[in-house]
Formats: sequence, C-alpha cells, structure tokens
Amino acid sequence: MTDERTHMLVLTGDAGIKNATEVAANLRNTIENHAAVAIDTQALSAADVTTVQSLLAARVSARALGKDLTMLAPLGGPLQAVLNDAGFLTPGQEHAAFWSDQPTSQQDTER
Repeated sequence: MTDERTHMLVLTGDAGIKNATEVAANLRNTIENHAAVAIDTQALSAADVTTVQSLLAARVSARALGKDLTMLAPLGGPLQAVLNDAGFLTPGQEHAAFWSDQPTSQQDTER
C-alpha cells in the first residue's frame, strides 16, 4: 500500500534545456498540488545541467512552501552522468545528499 501523501512524478524523455520550461512547469505544478513529491528519473532519455538546476530550484521551492521533494533511486542514467561529470556528487558539495540519500522506492518515501 502506498502513502497517498507522497506523489510520484515520473520525468520522461529529454529533460534538458530544450524542454526546460516544460520540466520546470511540471515540477512547479506538482509541488503546488502535493505535500510530498518523489521524483523518478529512470525514464529520462537526456539530461543536462539545466535539469539539475530545475530539480534544485524545485527542491528550494518545495522547502519554502513547507513541502518535501525527494529523488527516487536509482537515478536515471542521463541524470547520473550529468551529476558525475559536473561534480555534483563529490563530497562537500552543498546538495550532494539530495542526489545520494535517495529512497529506493516510493514506499520508502512514506512518512
């Protein structure tokens, strides 16, 4: 049984700069309508630094609204590659825990 308070948002396709406006709007609408959001990136076919920026901005927005935004593990390959290549996962990075302390399923995000 899943917790109805946690909504899973599945990001699919190209979440890079070409679709940044759509990705940001999707994140914003989801956060506005749900107290807790878990993001699944397994279906991404492309990601870039814009994707990372959109997810971090969504996290900040969620926190400002008193809401919870988490990433489901494992991260999708394209996002994982961007995070590795750009150094977002190195120790000491401000948001490293956001990417690496991920629940392994939606059930793990229940509170």
